[in-house]
Amino acid sequence: MADTGQWGEAARWYQDVVAVGSACDAWQAEFDRQRMPVRARATGTGDPHRTSTVSNGERKADLLLSPWERNFSLVLRAGASVLLQGYPPDLATAAGAAWLWLSGARPPQVASAWPFLGSVALAEARERGDRRESSWLWLYENHCADPVGVRLRAFVVLAFHEPRLRVLLPYTSHWALRFSTTPTWPFSGVYPTVVPAQTPDRYLVHTADGRVYDETDAERALQHVLAELQD
Repeated sequence: MADTGQWGEAARWYQDVVAVGSACDAWQAEFDRQRMPVRARATGTGDPHRTSTVSNGERKADLLLSPWERNFSLVLRAGASVLLQGYPPDLATAAGAAWLWLSGARPPQVASAWPFLGSVALAEARERGDRRESSWLWLYENHCADPVGVRLRAFVVLAFHEPRLRVLLPYTSHWALRFSTTPTWPFSGVYPTVVPAQTPDRYLVHTADGRVYDETDAERALQHVLAELQD
């Protein structure tokens, strides 16, 4: 049994895991229970009590236990590329999804079987390396409840269906939504920026030449952005 003190404040959220020893020990016990021939190990970074990883060739599944609440995070990778990620409700689910991925299933198959990892459309976009489409789907679906995505939600719901924006790459920086014609850094900086206001579902639009439109709702903010695209 692990020393509860080594877990710090996180121990109160994971008494069942602490009783076994660590995230690695608890996840391994779940793999063993489901008769999955997988060997879990602690990751080389982060808190060794709250992290674990399993791999098969270039395929890897990383598990992380949040220190602030009882929350499991699962990331499925191929090499350095993240193909799927989400919050499984328990270690049994995390083990099942990881095993399907390590067994060679394609990302859309895994997403279809385990919806907490995001939509099949998002999995397909990431599998084919379409960063523009996957970035739009990530923002629009926001299945991981990213706080930036939550604040941008009202605007993104409208922008997602606008063809003139869908040809651009959306990305977030400093809580703002930006657009680029380039899929990787350096991003082009010639497009307006959408900044969430303090009031929910209200936005400021900053133009590339330094002007700022008054705070407004999502629909009007979208009109400002599109007007700048036409100039």
